[in-house]
Amino acid sequence: MPGVVVTTAVRTGPSGAGEVVAAQWFAAGTAERGPIDAPVLVRGMSEYKTYFGDYVSGNLYTYLQTFFEEGGSRAYVYRVTGANASAGFLDVADTQAADTLRFTAASVGEWSSQLAIETTAGDAANTYKIKVSLKGALLWTSRDLTTPADGVAVVNTSPVSHLVVASDLESGSTPPDDIPDVMSSTALSAGFNGDSLVEGDYTGGLDFFTYDLGPGAVSIPGQTGATLWGSLLDHGAANHRIALCSFGESDTATVAKTSVAAMYSHVSADYGPFYFPWIQIPDPAVAGLQVTQSPEAFAAAARSKSVTQDGPWMPGAGLISEASFVNGLVTALDSAAGDALDEKRVNAIRKIGNTIRVYGARSVSADETNWRYISARDTVNYIAWGAEDRLEDFVFSTIDSRGSLFARIESALIGLLDPVRVDGGLYEAFDEDGNQIDGGYSVDVSDEINPIENLAQGKVSAVVNVRVSSVGDQISVTVTKSNLTTSVV
Repeated sequence: MPGVVVTTAVRTGPSGAGEVVAAQWFAAGTAERGPIDAPVLVRGMSEYKTYFGDYVSGNLYTYLQTFFEEGGSRAYVYRVTGANASAGFLDVADTQAADTLRFTAASVGEWSSQLAIETTAGDAANTYKIKVSLKGALLWTSRDLTTPADGVAVVNTSPVSHLVVASDLESGSTPPDDIPDVMSSTALSAGFNGDSLVEGDYTGGLDFFTYDLGPGAVSIPGQTGATLWGSLLDHGAANHRIALCSFGESDTATVAKTSVAAMYSHVSADYGPFYFPWIQIPDPAVAGLQVTQSPEAFAAAARSKSVTQDGPWMPGAGLISEASFVNGLVTALDSAAGDALDEKRVNAIRKIGNTIRVYGARSVSADETNWRYISARDTVNYIAWGAEDRLEDFVFSTIDSRGSLFARIESALIGLLDPVRVDGGLYEAFDEDGNQIDGGYSVDVSDEINPIENLAQGKVSAVVNVRVSSVGDQISVTVTKSNLTTSVV
């Protein structure tokens, strides 16, 4: 079918002679309220609270708080609910005691009992006003409204339409008797949060993070297990995203090292870094106390900072991940414990000096030659996404005999890759005299890989080889003492 198809592969030996990957985070989990038919892009806690409400123990509130406090910039949030969830509502009677308007919570859940409607007489004759309150605080008052249909139109385009929607029940009363009677502030019925959540409710939420939303990192924070991890890895591979995974709060380092081994051979293991242990943050509800959470949000924020400041070839670990909001660890790890986790492809979160840092950049892939560091996959994701984005403009271009389309494609790909080389994301090769052999990448859009038979079928091929820079996660220093009569040179 028409379009751009980008595949990735690995090679051994030398590689031969835009648009930045988004630093965003995709998070699926429970929330006090919010839509369940699509994710919402939020850029701070104010936006999160507008759409998803306040803190409830165990919900996404604290994860998004950690992400933004630690330097994250944008997140797609999807609210997970159980089966059979329903929305609360309130019917309002007209002046003839017949139901004329229905106010329905804009999202399912028990939260709707905190939402209240008041109707009053308008300033002009035969008009009315609608007032909407949440948790006792007045949020919005309408203008004078003349008919039920007028009220529906105004409510459903108002600043509170993300909370409540109105519908006309067509009471049958003759105008103007069909308008709502005066009613004191009255709460909507409580909706239903849904049946008890199962793993499929969480993993099903990943389907709402569609490919068109772009690359980044994805998590189901607070949830764990091999099946769930596998779903995250598969989603990452299908959407050019890094799948951030963790373990249970009570899991020990030994359990983490044992359980992660099941993921080494997963076909998409190179998309998944795993983190241990859980972290502590200030309690949003009670000053002076702490709450615990799994570490994905902290890792996502560190990645977000590194991608924004340097690029995906710079892992979100070490100094750049230094915590300013996270203030404790459920399990303290010394150097030996961290090294033992690293050996088993688990990224430790440690206290270094007086600060907490992500202290690992491993993927769980068994192919350590190519995918030892998660930044390798993140960089390839960046290139794959950027190539598709840039080459989309050339779809349905004429294939001329002078090779101008080939040249344009090659130029676009070089324009994507060369800034990565300049920023150090691709490892350049030099000979012993210091002359550059290659820039860490090559682009081929030649006649050799584009035979006339393929061109006749509208198929144009390009081959990109890249040598992604590695990560220095071990620095060795040898200190030798000399006596007073021995040279130190």
